[in-house]
Amino acid sequence: MRADKILPLLFIMLLSIGFGESCRHAMVRYPQSLPEACRIYPTSRECKRALDIRSAQAEQGGEVHKVQHTYYFFGLYPGNLVLDTSKYCSEGPKSVHQYTSFWNGLWEQLTLAIYSPQTVEIECYK
Repeated sequence: MRADKILPLLFIMLLSIGFGESCRHAMVRYPQSLPEACRIYPTSRECKRALDIRSAQAEQGGEVHKVQHTYYFFGLYPGNLVLDTSKYCSEGPKSVHQYTSFWNGLWEQLTLAIYSPQTVEIECYK
């Protein structure tokens, strides 16, 4: 085969292998802290009322923030990045999900993993 036919096939093979292996996901769910009324008297009517209000709000879902993290050299540099969720969620985070989106994976493959972006989604409690 000629080089002009081999190179596109090689490129497609590398992209398909790269996208197949780069599905990285990490998800953490956080329990919500107890309402103030439940801290002293967990069996009181005020506690039950506060828990009912909170469960009704939880069904609505909270705000979702997307944050881009930039890594280099196969994700080895800068190592562990600490994300302060209190900047995004005053009531605390409900879940944090870090993943490689399609565009993140495309950039990672095009730069041969020198640039490895990740997307972080933070879902907040209401």
